[in-house]
Amino acid sequence: MLKIHAIGGYSQIGKNMTAIQYDDEIVILDCGFWMEKVIGFENGNAADLQLSQLYKEGIIADDRQFRRKYGKNVKAFIISHAHLDHLAAIPMVAPEYEKVPVIATPFTVEVLSNLNRERGKNKWAKRFKNKVIKLNAGSSYKISKNLKVEFIYATHSTPQTVMIALHTPGGTILYANDFKFDEYPAIGRRTDYDALRKLAPAKCLISDTTRINRESKTHSESIVKAMLKDVILWTENKNNLIVVTTFASHISRISTIVDFAKDIKREPLILGRSMSNYIMAAERCGIIDISARAQVWGYKGPIIKNLKKVMKDRGKYLLIVTGHQGEPDAVLSRMTRKELPFEFKKDDEVIFACEVIPAPINAANRAHLEKQLRNLRVRIFKDVHVSGHASREDHRDLINIVKPKHYVPTHGGMEKLASAIDLAVEMGYKFGENAHILQDGQTLELK
Repeated sequence: MLKIHAIGGYSQIGKNMTAIQYDDEIVILDCGFWMEKVIGFENGNAADLQLSQLYKEGIIADDRQFRRKYGKNVKAFIISHAHLDHLAAIPMVAPEYEKVPVIATPFTVEVLSNLNRERGKNKWAKRFKNKVIKLNAGSSYKISKNLKVEFIYATHSTPQTVMIALHTPGGTILYANDFKFDEYPAIGRRTDYDALRKLAPAKCLISDTTRINRESKTHSESIVKAMLKDVILWTENKNNLIVVTTFASHISRISTIVDFAKDIKREPLILGRSMSNYIMAAERCGIIDISARAQVWGYKGPIIKNLKKVMKDRGKYLLIVTGHQGEPDAVLSRMTRKELPFEFKKDDEVIFACEVIPAPINAANRAHLEKQLRNLRVRIFKDVHVSGHASREDHRDLINIVKPKHYVPTHGGMEKLASAIDLAVEMGYKFGENAHILQDGQTLELK
C-alpha cells in the first residue's frame, strides 16, 4: 500500500518535506526552510536556534509526530535540488533519524557541505553524521528490495535539479518540486522528456504550484540573456557604476552577467557570502568556472577592500551582489545605507535580475530598498527575469507526458493548490477521487 505523508510545503510556499510510504518502508523527499520566516527572524540567523525553537517559529516543517510514529521506518532522505526551502533543514532534522542516508546530486551535496562548513563549530554541523550519497541525474539507486530512486534531469534556476521518481511494487511516484521546461537553457541540458515518458502511466505525480496561476508557458533563460544584453550593453552608462543583483543560486545567470561585463570591458566583482558559496559548489562539481573570469568575495574584509577600489574608478567595474529581495543584511542593502565604504552617485545603475518572491516581508523589504535607491537618484531596472518555475501550460504538458493515475499539487497555499486542481479537473481528473489537495500533517492513501 502506498501512502503520501504531507509534512511540510502543502500549506505554504516553503519548508518542503514529503514522506512516501510503501508497506512499512518510507523515504523523505526534501527537507527545507520556510524562507519567509528565516528572513523575518533576527536577520535570518535561524541556524543558531535550538531544534525546538525552529519548530516553534515555523521555520522547518514539524515532523515530530510523524517521527514518533514512523521514524524507525525511514530508509533515506532524498533531495531534489539545492534551494534552501528544499535543503536547508537537513543538518537539523536528518540526525533525528538514526543512520538514515541523504541522497542528492553532486552540486546539491556541495551546497549542503557549504552550509555545514560555514556554520563551522555550530551545533548542527557537529551533529550531522548521516551518510551522504551522490547520485547523478539519469542514474538510479536501490534503497531496499522494494524501493528504488531514479533521478530525472530537469531544468530550473539552479544546477543539477532533478525530478525524483520513486519506483515501488505499488507503482511509481514522480516528485517534481521544482521545475520548468526550458528548451534553450544557458547551462546544462533540456529536461529529460524521454525518461519522463517511460514513467507513464505513473501511479502519482506530486508537483509544485509556485507559478500555476500564470496562464502561459514559462519562458526560457535565453530570453533573460537578451534582456540583460539590452540593459547592460545598450544603456548610456560610460562613467557610472553598474550593479546587478540576482539569485545567488542562479549560476547560469551570474555567468551570463559576467560575460556581458567583459563585453563592455568592465571588471566583474561578485560580492556576497551566499553567491560565493553557490559558485564554489558549482566549481567543485566542474559545472562552470566563474572565478577564472571574475573576482568572487564572500567575507566582509575583502568586500570592503574592493568597494574602496570601486569608489576610485566606478566606470571600470560591474558589481554582482546579494540583496535582490531587499534583505537587510545583504550587500546591496548595506551599500545603500552606507554601512559599507561606498556611496551611490546620481545615474548609477541597479539592475534587479529577479522578481520579488511572493511574501509580505519580501515585498516590504524590496519596496524600502527601492525607495532608498530612488532617494539617491539611482537608475533602477526591475524584473529583468523569467521564472524558474513551470507555468500553467507547462504543468498541463507534464501531466500529459507522465499520465499519472493520481495528482497531488504542492509548494503553495490553498489558492495555488486549488488552481492546480482546477487544471487537473479540466484535463479529466475528479477532485477527491484522483486529484487531491493535502495540507501539512495530512496523509493520502493511494488505491
